[in-house]
Amino acid sequence: MIRHFTAQCKLLLNSLIDEDLFYEATKEFSHYNEPCPRCGASGKLSRYGDYSRWLVFKIDESAFSRRIRPLRFKCASCDATHALLPDILVPYSPYSLRFKLSALIAYYERNTTVVAVCEQLGIAVSTIYAWKELFLSHKDLMLGLLASGKEPALAFLRRLFGANNCLSDRLRSFFRRYAFSFMQNRSTSATQSNSP
Repeated sequence: MIRHFTAQCKLLLNSLIDEDLFYEATKEFSHYNEPCPRCGASGKLSRYGDYSRWLVFKIDESAFSRRIRPLRFKCASCDATHALLPDILVPYSPYSLRFKLSALIAYYERNTTVVAVCEQLGIAVSTIYAWKELFLSHKDLMLGLLASGKEPALAFLRRLFGANNCLSDRLRSFFRRYAFSFMQNRSTSATQSNSP
């Protein structure tokens, strides 16, 4: 997969829905000098169609799902094919990153019950607890255990979307360091062989 990290900052994140962010990031991506994620050859990727997948995202307080069509590319050097996944998408998950983080913010704010949050978003209670566990482990990786222990989860979530903070920069750094994406569940069979 090709992870495309855009310079999406708070203003952009608040002004577009996730479906629009996906299409904007796809439109701005230029594959001509992009290195192949498998062999590293630059300038060898060419368009190789697209595929269909679900994107679940939030508008106001409601969940929506749409079919989107991520682009695929093929490397002329090693024949590997790769899907283009902008940072708003979480690999191997239909839920957008912003959807997951918004659910966690609602969970940590404690303005309503966990059951009410899950009913409103159309997810199972077990799902939000699985996301919480994954989030806390990725927070530890992103900040380091010592710093992570000092920063409450809700404060960290708010800081991710804070003023003058480009979330994409943090996501890019996390991906480069750990070879998987923030809030990506690495236990899928497709990612087990790539675990560090």
